[in-house]
Amino acid sequence: MRRANVRGRIAVIARGGMLFRQKAANARAAGAVAVVIVNNAPGPYRGAVLEDLGLPVVSVGPEDRARLRAARTATLTLSLKREVVRGANVVALSPGARPEMLFGAHHDSFIGSPGLNDNGSGVAAVLEVARMLRGTPLAGRAAFVLFDGEEDRFQGSRAWVRAHPDVTRGLRGMLSLDMVGVAAEPLAVGGSASLVRAARRAVPTLGTFDDDGLSDHGTFQEAGVPAALLFRGLDANYHAPGDRLVDPKLVTETADVALRITRALLGVR
Repeated sequence: MRRANVRGRIAVIARGGMLFRQKAANARAAGAVAVVIVNNAPGPYRGAVLEDLGLPVVSVGPEDRARLRAARTATLTLSLKREVVRGANVVALSPGARPEMLFGAHHDSFIGSPGLNDNGSGVAAVLEVARMLRGTPLAGRAAFVLFDGEEDRFQGSRAWVRAHPDVTRGLRGMLSLDMVGVAAEPLAVGGSASLVRAARRAVPTLGTFDDDGLSDHGTFQEAGVPAALLFRGLDANYHAPGDRLVDPKLVTETADVALRITRALLGVR
């Protein structure tokens, strides 16, 4: 593969194939001074690099591609603001609980998005699992955590794992519920191979996907806990202002699937 000569230049890169931050990191390694990512749908894409790579990264719509190709020079003008924000996780445990399974979802949303599917739907599904388990012996074997800061490199789940090493070591599994209220794709599971196999045994109709660990379950995998993500794919309003609608039936179905997986994993009828 021929490497483009972008040293001292602005790299113009098509969206797709890898994460924004990897595209930007590759461009920086090749000597680029800035990165413009061209969206594959109308309008710019509200993405996130999630780390300081030392060069500006912006997105434009495909309608700007021709102008970028024709331009001999270009200037990027950005207005940036740095700030420190405080987040908070929401944790629920039964009195005297010794958790073997953790149900998690992130309660933050992307900048400029109401976040009803990403990830209000996951939050609602975790609450529904908690409602289903209320008053049952299994409630004492479960933990329920709504994580903050998932959209900022999983800050909430990382903080929880650091603060609760003993509980984390005692977990037999962790299920993260993310974007489960819109049927962009059929419900599927991805993550640790052992937990994915258990999920498929419990729910044979459940699909699978190639997981990249890019939700809170990845934090638990790093800590040595079998962890997986229940997910319905990226819908048309992902990280967009239109993320304002979910189907309650899909949320309830996801909670039921999560509970069936847990019963099978823990050997509970």
